[in-house]
Formats: sequence, structure tokens, C-alpha cells
Amino acid sequence: MLVRRPWEIIGLLSKCLLTDLLTSPLVLQASETDHTSLNLPENVTIIGDEALAVHPTAKVYPSAIFDLQYGPVLIDAGATIRPGTIIHGTTYIGPHSTVLDHSLIKSDTVVGPVCKVAGEIGHTIFQGYANKAHDGHLGDSYVGEWVNFGAGTTNSNLLNTYGEITAEIRPGSHWERTGMMYLGAMVGDHVKCAINTRIMTGTVIGTGAMIATSTPPPSAVEAFSWTTDQKVHLYRWEKFIQMCEIVMARRHVALTDSMRDRLHSLHAKAAGE
Repeated sequence: MLVRRPWEIIGLLSKCLLTDLLTSPLVLQASETDHTSLNLPENVTIIGDEALAVHPTAKVYPSAIFDLQYGPVLIDAGATIRPGTIIHGTTYIGPHSTVLDHSLIKSDTVVGPVCKVAGEIGHTIFQGYANKAHDGHLGDSYVGEWVNFGAGTTNSNLLNTYGEITAEIRPGSHWERTGMMYLGAMVGDHVKCAINTRIMTGTVIGTGAMIATSTPPPSAVEAFSWTTDQKVHLYRWEKFIQMCEIVMARRHVALTDSMRDRLHSLHAKAAGE
């Protein structure tokens, strides 16, 4: 199947994630053993009989809960599951990612490498190196790399009418029928949202956008736009790339020439150059 739109990935998530986990060597090994062999703290709670795979270098804290009634859970190398976290299968937590205290990770969630997540998350993909480190709901969404959600940021993934969701792939484009009842936000790389950002159903946010509004941002946010209550203007290239270098250096990742060139070409397109 050829994927044309980002929300189509969300439509395929459940089936693809389950297939990937069931063919993972760690999950295959875990399914052949008793959960008691995982050497977890005594007061970790496990519900259900599906596979729970925890890499030997991962750390699970006391009082974590794994609900395996509807699918397996894989905690990859170097990942951390903090106290009070509830994780439902089917879910994957990637290398060196952290699920913070008292989080609720619902089914069909993928957290890529070196992410920090908290609050309520379900049926969502974090590509990697992204932060949602505070309370707030995020559902049926796709999150690119180097994204940061401010504290309290929350999205809607269902219309009040329970109808089919339509979406704009970019500002001014025609509205497209998604064929989906549940759809959250499609968030490009390097997007930043201020505290208490409210993201409406089916919102598409372009690469490098900065959102700092007291009301919900538009249903389609232009790439490299700086959106406030007062106005929307272009995120200056020099300021944007400086921010990228600072953020990536905090994760010990260097901005390569090819990355810089690609971002610059996207910025130039957004600027109409």
C-alpha cells in the first residue's frame, strides 16, 4: 500500500505495530518464558498473558503496571519506566526513552528513541528525540523528531458529531476526507508548542513551526511559521537553525550538513523563495 498522507500511517498503526512486535526477537523470547523471569521489582503489576519483553539494560521502577490483556509490550535497550506508570499493550518504548511518573500509555503507541513522555498518550507515534514531558492528552497522532510540547498541551482526536474527520495538508489547500473517526495531530519535525496549547482534531503542523497561542492554532499550520495571538510570521532562518543546534546538542547529536541543507530548502520553500 502506498501511503499518500500522514494520517494514513495512523490508520495502519495497529496492524503494523502488532506484526513488528510479534516478530521481534525480544518478544519471541519473552513469549516463551514466564513473566516472573524478567527480574522486575516485586510490586510491579502485570495483567494478562501476552508477552512482556524488557531489555536487560532497561529499568522498570516499582509500582509500574503492564496491562497485557490486548497485546504485547516491548521496552527496549536503556529505556526507563518511572514509578506509577500504566502501559497497555500493544506498545513499544524505544531505546533510551523515558516514560515519566504516573503516565498512562494506551494501546498502539510507539515511542521512538531518546524521547521523554508523560501524561495520557494513545495510538500515537513518536518518531524520536521528542518531548512530551508533562500532563496532557495526545491521541491518534504522529509526532516527528525534535518536537517539544509545552506543559498542559492537549489534543482532540474525536469530533463532537462523531463524524468523519476532514483535514488540510497545508494552509489554503482543499479539505480532504480522511475516512477516520479518530484522528489527532500530524506534527512535523522541530515543532515547538507553548504551555497549554490546545490542538484540534485533525490538525496538521508543518516542519519547524512555533506555536504560542491562547486559542487553538489553525487546522493547518504553515511550516516555519511563528504563530501567536497577534500575528503569524515566518520563523527567521538564522534563529531557527540556532535553536536546532542548541536542542540537538543537548542530546549529543550534531546537525549534519545534509540535515542543514534539507531544512534550509524547506525553509526557503515556506518563505516563497
